[in-house]
Amino acid sequence: MIPKIIHQTWKTNDIPDEWTLAVDSCKTINNYKYVLWTDKTMLIFMKKEYPNYVDLYNNYTYNIQRCDAFRYFVLYKYGGIYLDMDIICKKKFDMLLKYDLVLAKSSNVSISYTNAFFMAKPKNEFIKYCIDNLIPNKNNMFFLGKHISIMCSTGPLYLTNMINNYKLKNIHNYYILTKNEFSGDCNVCNENICKGGTYLSHVKGNSWHSIDSTIYNNIFCNYKIILLCTSIIIIFLITYKYKYKSFKKLILRK
Repeated sequence: MIPKIIHQTWKTNDIPDEWTLAVDSCKTINNYKYVLWTDKTMLIFMKKEYPNYVDLYNNYTYNIQRCDAFRYFVLYKYGGIYLDMDIICKKKFDMLLKYDLVLAKSSNVSISYTNAFFMAKPKNEFIKYCIDNLIPNKNNMFFLGKHISIMCSTGPLYLTNMINNYKLKNIHNYYILTKNEFSGDCNVCNENICKGGTYLSHVKGNSWHSIDSTIYNNIFCNYKIILLCTSIIIIFLITYKYKYKSFKKLILRK
């Protein structure tokens, strides 16, 4: 079975006030062993358990990449459940412990998987595959800026690529949470007002986001309005150009 251990990561042992209720909900509902890994204890763990990866770990450009990568290392070593701190627990995970690996689809994009929550037995072969591919993907899409680089080198798009490359049929005894089980009505656009899914819900997180992340999220959340405005502008320009040509022809005739 997947061990009854919840792993979470933060800079220090001081959990931000906005996430205290979320963290407490997961401790209370599941009553499992709980480990909060800090920047300091993560590095100690890496030096002890994965010395060959310490250079990679230390040389990531952004700290969130270290946190993302650490999830694979700690679950491969100890197994258990990884949860982002902005996730509220609503139901015990006991029914999921019988699997070797539990994944969840992204609450934002249905073809992508999330790395905000996953569960694994120790020494899971797919998790090892994710670890083995961290070095080749270290600088993946770095030229597209911080957000895309993080997503593709260690984050959700990295995990999604690993799943697609490894292929689900080669993963033994896995389970993928449905949208209703994982995020329900939650996505990046409504995290503070959504009800969530059967197991989990969200509060606002995105602690690592910068200006490019904000832009991408605004586009995602307002794409219908953006498309409408773009269509109106295009129609206006086409109409204006047609009328201008017709008016120019009329003037030339005179």
